[in-house]
Order: sequence, then C-alpha cells, then structure tokens
Amino acid sequence: MKYKSIMLFLALVIVAGVFNACKKDQAPQTEAISEAENDKVNQLLGSFTDNFESYKSGKWLKSGDKIDYDSVLWYIDGAINFNYASGHYSFERIHKDTIFVEVPIDPDMKSLLTNVFESYNESLLRIGEKYYDITGEYKKFIMATVSDAGPLPDGKRKLRVTTLTGTGLATQSGNFPDTVSHHYDRDASFNCDDQAALGAPRVFEAKLMEHFNTTPPTGCRYYFVGASVEVVLEYQNYRINPAVPLTNYLDYKIFAAYENLYPFTFNDDVVCLEYNQWNSGIHEMQFYYDHLKALVLANKPNNKAFASSEILSPIFNSTPNRVILHEPHLSYKTKLMSCEESNPYFPTE
Repeated sequence: MKYKSIMLFLALVIVAGVFNACKKDQAPQTEAISEAENDKVNQLLGSFTDNFESYKSGKWLKSGDKIDYDSVLWYIDGAINFNYASGHYSFERIHKDTIFVEVPIDPDMKSLLTNVFESYNESLLRIGEKYYDITGEYKKFIMATVSDAGPLPDGKRKLRVTTLTGTGLATQSGNFPDTVSHHYDRDASFNCDDQAALGAPRVFEAKLMEHFNTTPPTGCRYYFVGASVEVVLEYQNYRINPAVPLTNYLDYKIFAAYENLYPFTFNDDVVCLEYNQWNSGIHEMQFYYDHLKALVLANKPNNKAFASSEILSPIFNSTPNRVILHEPHLSYKTKLMSCEESNPYFPTE
C-alpha cells in the first residue's frame, strides 16, 4: 500500500474581509471540518468567484495583488468544484479526463491574482471541451482535482487538472444477482455471456461511489476540495489464507489469478467474475466488492471522505505464466456542502 499526498492545501480560517484571506502568504488550513468552517470555505470560494467575474468584466482594480503557489492550487481546485461539481449522485459509469494549464510564478513562489484568474478561466474552457465530448444520458460533473505538474520555462508552473464525470443511472443496488457476470478487464465491453456490459473494475468504481455517497439536505449538494490522499492497494498484502499460494480462486481480497494452473485457463473461468464458479456458491463480483468496501473504510484518513476510485487491470509476465489482477487506486478528499445550485454549463469561449 502506498500513500501519495498531493500538495493541495485546504483554506479554512476565519475571514476578516470578504477576499482578504486569499492574499495571505500561506493558504489557511485545518483538519476538522465544522459547519462554521464549511460556511467560511464557501464564502472564500464565492468571493474568489465574484472577483473573477469582476476581472472578466474589466472591473477588477487590485491588479498588483499576489497569493502564494499553494493558494493558487487551492483556489482553482476549490472554485471549479464549488461552482460546477455535484459529488453525491450515483452513475452507471465514471469518466476520467486530465487537462493541463500554466500559471506564472515569481521567484518567491507567488502569483498575481490576475494570472490566477486567467489560469482558472483556461481550466474551465479545457474542462468544458472534455465534458462536452462525453456522451451518455444523465451526465453530471462530479469533481476536479488540481495538482502541481512541475516547473516550466519562463518562471511558470504546470497545473494538472484531473476531472471525473458521471453518465447513466446506477443500474442496480444491493447484492449482485446470480445472473450477472463481468469480465475482469477494465476495458471490456462484453460480459461472460457475450452481452454488452462494462468490465468489472468500472462496475466496482461506480458502485463504490454509490455506496459511500450520502444524500445532502434538500436543495443542497456535496462537493470535494482540498488535499487529496491517494491509496494504492496491492493484492499481495491482502491474502485471505497466508498458507495458500496464488491460484485462481478467491485467495485474496483483491482479484488476482494465475493463468497456468489446472483446471483453469486464461481464456475461460479466470477472466470471468460470476456466480457459483466450480460450485462455490459464491458470487465473485459480490465477494470482491464486499472486500473493496471494507478496504475503503480501513484505509480512510482522518477527516477525509472517500471521493473516488480507479481500478486498473494489468497483466504481468508472459504466457503461459501470466498473472492478471486488479490494482485499486482509492482517493480521499475533504467533503463540503453548498446549498447553491452548481452551474451545469462550462464556458466555451
């Protein structure tokens, strides 16, 4: 298991002025999120948005104001989610995209607010391009995560903006029916009966988000902001019976299988997660999903909420000794609430 803390600091302080806090040398931060602190973050992000609109209309007068680089990351991340994201819906499929933007930084690692506004605007335009390319019913923007992607020439920094968008309605709740099966491969488009279906990793990703979503009060929505903690789960660390080596049948809490082991072959039972394989009486999709839910809770950092997952499906070694497996990447962020509607339309110019 590996932890990767993304350098994105959560601004949570008492604000004396409407927008004065964003001019401080360091982004304010705390661990616990109370209702009062939630409201103050909403105020900070609302003020940033108001000033951005003033800048766009030519009414912004504080052209020399600067903020530190950590605050640049936080405000762009926070404003995208505060204005456009809805983090509490359930979907059939989660779409991930990544865009990059630039921001000028001086030798003291500070940036003019006017440059921050320009980078924020560029982020919205590029996110919108990706968002409008996604096809599917019931489409909603779930979240963005902004992180540092390294230095550029001429005193600039590259920002990485990773976005999640949901499409389709969650097709089932509760346990997996006996008739449901899914291919282990993330990019599969058919199930084990040659019917159109998503691969098991994408099904797990959508169901984990549905399971850990909570319904906000009427007229409100949840959104995610601040420091993101990424947890990568490696199947070797989660053997159910330490005395049993890797086979192709429920040895680990995370799916893993060995190709060249009788009576399994790579092209039949190994690749299919289904009910009652080899008269087990177990639904493999349910088996791994239940363990994933437990692992999400076991690895949750304090004062963070489960935000999303990405489950890769790599293959190691060469035939006939291939090992196929799932590699879950879990993401935890600070979860906040806003009782203002999100904007369903990204700018196009």
